[in-house]
Amino acid sequence: MKMASKFRALAVGTISLLATLWLAPALADRLSQDEVLTLIQRGEIKPLSELLAQHQQRLPGRLIDLELEVEHDRLVYELELIDAQGEVRKYLIDARNGEWLGEE
Repeated sequence: MKMASKFRALAVGTISLLATLWLAPALADRLSQDEVLTLIQRGEIKPLSELLAQHQQRLPGRLIDLELEVEHDRLVYELELIDAQGEVRKYLIDARNGEWLGEE
């Protein structure tokens, strides 16, 4: 690959990353379904269905609320579940790589 092509690819990637990091905090409170779908299609976040399957053993109960937020400079799915006893719990999963971040 020629040096100009490598530089162009690096520049486009850097601009995309910076735009995402800059826009993510502003969008975190009000991401529309279309915006989330765009992030998934770009490969910037994983689909929720994939993460639910990946962590099903850690997520007992029925999903009652879901938010995509920016926490500590990362996009995080915040899942609220209600278990068989009626207890509501919140769990955090990194939306980009699926890392389990624990219970809130």
